[in-house]
Amino acid sequence: MNKKSPAPTPVKATPSMVFNFSFNIKCAILAAVAFMFYINTASNEYALDDSLVIQNNAYVQKGFSGISKILSNDTFDSYNQYMHAGKNQQLSGGRYRPLSVIVFAIEHQLFGESPTARHLISVLAYILCVISIFYFLSGFLLKKITGGEDIAFLATLLFAIHPIHTEVVANIKSLDEILSLTLIMLTFIFSLKYIAEKQMKHLILGMGAFFLALLSKEYAVTLIVLLPLLFYLLSDEKPAEALQKAIPYFGVVALYLIIRFTTVGIPHSLQNDKILTNPYLYATPVQKIATELFVLSKYIILLFLPHPLSADYSYAQIPYHSFTDLSVWLSIFTYIAIGIWGVMLTLKRNILAFPVFFFLLNIALISNFVMDIGATIGERLAFHSSLGFVILISFGLYKLLENLQLAQKKLIITPIAIILVVLCGAETFQRNKEWKNDTTLFIADVKTVPNSFMVNGNAGAGYARLAQTPGNEKRKTGLLDTAIIYLQKSIVLYKTYDVSYYNLAVCYLSLNNPDMAKRYMDTAKQINVNYPPLQGSGQLLGRAFLNEALQYASQGKVRESLNELKLGLHCDNNNVDLWYNIGGAYYTLKQFDSARYAWNSALILKPDLADAKKGLSALPTQGKDTIKGIR
Repeated sequence: MNKKSPAPTPVKATPSMVFNFSFNIKCAILAAVAFMFYINTASNEYALDDSLVIQNNAYVQKGFSGISKILSNDTFDSYNQYMHAGKNQQLSGGRYRPLSVIVFAIEHQLFGESPTARHLISVLAYILCVISIFYFLSGFLLKKITGGEDIAFLATLLFAIHPIHTEVVANIKSLDEILSLTLIMLTFIFSLKYIAEKQMKHLILGMGAFFLALLSKEYAVTLIVLLPLLFYLLSDEKPAEALQKAIPYFGVVALYLIIRFTTVGIPHSLQNDKILTNPYLYATPVQKIATELFVLSKYIILLFLPHPLSADYSYAQIPYHSFTDLSVWLSIFTYIAIGIWGVMLTLKRNILAFPVFFFLLNIALISNFVMDIGATIGERLAFHSSLGFVILISFGLYKLLENLQLAQKKLIITPIAIILVVLCGAETFQRNKEWKNDTTLFIADVKTVPNSFMVNGNAGAGYARLAQTPGNEKRKTGLLDTAIIYLQKSIVLYKTYDVSYYNLAVCYLSLNNPDMAKRYMDTAKQINVNYPPLQGSGQLLGRAFLNEALQYASQGKVRESLNELKLGLHCDNNNVDLWYNIGGAYYTLKQFDSARYAWNSALILKPDLADAKKGLSALPTQGKDTIKGIR
């Protein structure tokens, strides 16, 4: 073993450290901070993609017995079967991320549909992720550089408190991000332990962690580059020798790809005409590239200033850009500069090359250049890249202070750390409350991203739910009016958004306006006849027209009542109450043959309907000119 092989254990505290306490104490501090930052998510419900991956996932709902289906299908297979009439892949290349979904199935088996249990598990997983990061940074990556232990602690602290992680922890579905990064850290740790100690168990554990990381999310594929780079930077070996040490892990990637291709097929492009999963649908090829480059700068801005935050940035929140926009070129030059810096650091065998390329490679995977992610930008998607960011920021701070005495460093770094914990804690705590459920989330986010068609639609749906919440009876009309405003804006932004048309129909049903409800329901059907909630729309409209008809009847307006009943029958001709009341209206108007037909139709649907039989017995004797239908 050569002199510069990585040691497998963290260094001990020394008087020269700014954070002068033991490794175990530091771990306890980091765990406590992560716990305090996110414990208030335990009272939250399900939100955003939780319904897609957990609540409406038939395989998850089967518990242990659904695991085989989870392993043998696209991650969104169950949802696609439900929402897209059996069509499998809705995203280019498919998604094979079974590990977190298996965890959800196990949770369902053990805890049922308790969101509290799932939120607590996410918090615990985040704590483990934070600890694994600190162990890797302090015991391996930064161990031999000046101030490495302090930089490791500060970087991990910044990672633990960064508000951009609220979506990852507060949204149960995003457990895949936490598992992925944790398992990547374990891959680094065990692979370096194997190099240092040559114990086969560490190689097996490292390869196992890598395989599970790949099953968590595709991000682990970056280790094809990062592992050889790590081995090279932490030793005095030649690049070819570092590459050779990574060969066993390439075999893991090959195994994963075989399983993935067997399960979801060879990656291929899909003709995607849905703006929800193809935000560049209306962009020219040049606009698409320019906007994707611009979005890369948005990630850097969010990492430096994570406020305000949003769960969604869908069309048309981020306008399409062109290469005449200065912001696009600033993004290009920024990333070129970071890339050149990374190469120069690598040539100098500077350990900082690792966080630079950890940042760049993970950003590349969410840029839409390498793979279609089905979105423009997502805060959860920056989870992995943020680790490279906080390492570089922490190192930069120590570099600025390197000529100061230890006491002076403490006097500067400690207050900065405390202030950041307080500020980030306030932001995170409030953001966690906004993640309470879909209603609170989107009503908050629509203020941040007012031009997102999806957020407007979901905010409208949220206000509609509030209108039906017990205790809001006096506010009902005002809440429904607000809901309609947001829903209307969502279809202005995206004219074929079937969900908002359906929700508009629901709002108008609640406002006792079945005519408008039918108009929007019909439009929703024209756009997507297979949209599941539409399957019971006829019955909803039928009841609404019946209620309207009964209102007219109570006012003695028989013909108006009859018109509403006919409209209701057009929506639902199996509604017994509609047929019965039509018979009554015709009887009042002395159109006895039509009354007879209506009451007989009611009896076909419900043979024991006493009121219909009584009505028939009250009719005059049937003559020769019996009408066989409704006039």
